[in-house]
Amino acid sequence: SETKSENFSSLFPSSTPSNYFKRSTEIILEIHYEEGVEPYEGTITTMMGSVPLWDITQDNIVQLFMNRSAPPMITVPTTVAEMNLLPDQNKVSWTANDAVALYDRHHILNPTQTRAVFYIYFVKGNSSTGTSTIAFSVNTTPVIIVFKDVITAAAMAESVRRFIEQSTIVHELGHAFGLVNNGIPMVMDHQDEVNGAHTTNTNCVMYFQNEGIADLQAFYADYFATGDGTLWGPEVLADAYAFSD
Repeated sequence: SETKSENFSSLFPSSTPSNYFKRSTEIILEIHYEEGVEPYEGTITTMMGSVPLWDITQDNIVQLFMNRSAPPMITVPTTVAEMNLLPDQNKVSWTANDAVALYDRHHILNPTQTRAVFYIYFVKGNSSTGTSTIAFSVNTTPVIIVFKDVITAAAMAESVRRFIEQSTIVHELGHAFGLVNNGIPMVMDHQDEVNGAHTTNTNCVMYFQNEGIADLQAFYADYFATGDGTLWGPEVLADAYAFSD
């Protein structure tokens, strides 16, 4: 989900869709985690064989920016050893304010006009909006919170949980990048306005139900059968390409 309780844009003046798609020369994911809720690493299995798990996020970012005249360098950590251990936060409920405060205490790089940094925090506990929320992106910021306990508590095969974690990251990055009329204009109207910055295309990762456990299981079935890791629908790709310089 996308949390809009406040406008935090003044805290991140360089973190804008215009900078991401027109000026950034590098895009970096900075990933932090509390002990016991580490992100998955390694591989994921499809009918086509095993592939590196974090290729799902990496490849989808690359695809989103491939229409840039000079595509940015993409840096995505792929192992826990490349990520950053957080001290125990001792929290059971998280708001947007909590997420931005966590960023303020625990980040390494600062974003600039040419260096886009996205901050993904794997934490214990749940969103203040409900215990079924897998993750949220704080609107107008590059800050994302992931609730690993929600993923691991679901009764399903680990390969499905691995895919859900990756597709959730891609979905929340989509919000942070400005997709579906959230800073990037639409080439054609495909916004599901009732559900905010989400698309009407049910086969796109930015469809609102594709941020829930049950619907992401069905999304995984297509990925497992085809090995096609493209999660964006053609509508959001058209928006990104038209907005790119």
